[in-house]
Amino acid sequence: MTGEPPTPDTPFRDGGEMGARTRTYDWASTPLGPLSAWPAALRTAADLTLSSRQPMYLAWTGDLIALYNDAYRPILGTDRHPAALGRRTADIFGQDGYPEVEAMFEAALRGESAAFENQLVPLHRHVALEECYFDVSYTPVTVEQRVEGVFCTVTETTERVLSARRTRTLAALTTALLGVTDPDLVTLAAADAAGHNPHDLPCLWLSVPDGRGGHHTRHAGLRGDQAAGTLAAHAGPHATGAQVVTVDGLHAGPWPEPVTRLMILPLTSPDRPDPPGVLVVGLNPRRPLDDTYRDFLHQFRDQLASALHTARLAMDLQRRNAELDARSRALQAVEDWTRDLTVDLSPDDLIGRAQERLGSLIHLDAAVYYERDGDRWFVRGMFGQYGNADLQREHERGLPHATTGNLRVPAETGQPYYQDVYDAATDHLAPHMTHVTATAMVPLRTSRGVRGIFGLAVFGRVGWSEVDRTVIETVGGSLSLALDRTEQVDALARERERLARQAEALASANEELEAFTYSVSHDLRTPVRHIRGFNDLLRRSVGDRLDARASRYLHVVDEAAGRMNTLIDAMLDLSRTSRQPLRAGVVDLGALVASTRAEVEVDALDRHVTWHVGPLPLVTGDHDLLRQVTLNLLSNALKYTRGQPDTRIEVWAEERPREWAVFVRDNGAGFDPRYVDKLFGVFQRLHRAEDFEGTGVGLANVRRIVIRHGGQVSAQGRPGEGATFGFTLPRTP
Repeated sequence: MTGEPPTPDTPFRDGGEMGARTRTYDWASTPLGPLSAWPAALRTAADLTLSSRQPMYLAWTGDLIALYNDAYRPILGTDRHPAALGRRTADIFGQDGYPEVEAMFEAALRGESAAFENQLVPLHRHVALEECYFDVSYTPVTVEQRVEGVFCTVTETTERVLSARRTRTLAALTTALLGVTDPDLVTLAAADAAGHNPHDLPCLWLSVPDGRGGHHTRHAGLRGDQAAGTLAAHAGPHATGAQVVTVDGLHAGPWPEPVTRLMILPLTSPDRPDPPGVLVVGLNPRRPLDDTYRDFLHQFRDQLASALHTARLAMDLQRRNAELDARSRALQAVEDWTRDLTVDLSPDDLIGRAQERLGSLIHLDAAVYYERDGDRWFVRGMFGQYGNADLQREHERGLPHATTGNLRVPAETGQPYYQDVYDAATDHLAPHMTHVTATAMVPLRTSRGVRGIFGLAVFGRVGWSEVDRTVIETVGGSLSLALDRTEQVDALARERERLARQAEALASANEELEAFTYSVSHDLRTPVRHIRGFNDLLRRSVGDRLDARASRYLHVVDEAAGRMNTLIDAMLDLSRTSRQPLRAGVVDLGALVASTRAEVEVDALDRHVTWHVGPLPLVTGDHDLLRQVTLNLLSNALKYTRGQPDTRIEVWAEERPREWAVFVRDNGAGFDPRYVDKLFGVFQRLHRAEDFEGTGVGLANVRRIVIRHGGQVSAQGRPGEGATFGFTLPRTP
């Protein structure tokens, strides 16, 4: 080496921060010895290193003791600087980074110069070990023909390497997606791209719509189904924006560290508000998720979303063309078929016409109509041929429902069942069905359920086109409607006869009920009236001679007679409620509750009662009968909270799709929920008469009134925790 060494009293004066650190460092504790004893070659090499604006690293002696300049500090990172100064190179970079550069340093110590582009040197930065790349030259420092150290000039190229790698991935993906119209091929291209860039895409899971109501899913870089399941589970409901989640370590990618972060990227589409698919990507464990990495993942996602949009448009166009063709043929079929339906035909004739019509529209070898009798299916109409004598005999014996899948599946699901390629195992008729290549089974549904199965078969070709399916389902649907009409006509005639008989019986029953009501009103009241009257006469005749025990006996008789009168009145009310015709009109439940509340509050003026009444709707019903409902529920709420120092009663309504639900809740005595079914029965009581008065008819009356309005009643409660009673009323259309 040549050049004059720096002035001894101010060494490394142009070295900046690292020059100052080098001057004050305790070199005596290192193999280099104190600074004052350094040889001239070392001092010159150190001065050149420290004064350079290029990142430089000087490793001296066989131990490769480190000196470096200010420009080199960012390469080390805050976890190594300034502790690296004066340490062995192997100790500075450790097992994470030194094995990558050890061979180059050893070659330089042997006198061999070398230069490398984009050399991978893993470094700890931002806490974690990071993937870093550098252009590095290794130059031996020779003193008197002996290598004393190694000069390293370093330029970091990490961003350049990452940018080039990611650009290649996006370009390859663009090429792979050109002209793709199948969503499954889009997922294949994504998986292939991940396979060629495992650093930035160590693993991925992708789900996209298949155009038939399902999804194509594909994963790459994962080891085992469990890992794929982890990514799929984190996909969840498609979010509207990208998000990062943390997971247990997944073994994927080229690094020994597991993947612990996933980015979830919804595959947004310009023509759909909700994301049709989702991409889940494992993040490089050796790179931070900075803006450039995030931009790359978004561009990767955007290319997939754009390709899916294009594929969906192409599939939609193909589907629309097929649908237009099918619709044209179906319309012509419906026009011809409709003319057949205008004729008053029997069910057998309708089925025969439908078989003939389908035979003229589609190439069929057999059209069979089956009906079930017990646990077997029998042929009720045949068009075409069986194609096999043994198959015909099996049909004549009846096909078992349990083992004949072609009939069982549509019968139980109520949906058409197509086999584009017939599976002989479906019906356990393999020896007799070798000539059958495709089947279509259409359930004929009426209001009574599945009436029968319309079975179609072809010999020698496979598949049912969209046109075929449209025609089959159009004719099958029209036939179902026609059969349903004939069933309803027959059922209507039978219903008329039944109603006539029922009306006659009902009239007779009403006469008997009127007679019973009269008997209750007069015959039962008379003895009760006598009991109370003679009881009063006895009390007056005895006068002052009546002792306390006898007086209590007479009082008990009087109370029992009063309860009997109350029960008779309740029975009459219950009878009138059942027979009274509904006078339907608009009823303001809010006003109704307010009026009944004012009525029942008169009996509770000496109590502290807090009412919470929410907004109540307008409903359609009988005002007087609904008033009985609210009166019963509110009076019960006051009665069963009698023992509470602070009574709380709530009334509110809930709007449901087809009905209003109204509830009354109190904080009173409650009831045992095991006996909730008894609450709405006649004369059923869950509390002692000594505790709470009543006849046991009020809630039965509520139930009858609500049911007559087309609603239902409900009750919830627990002993000592209050009760909630509710009823529903249909919403006005």
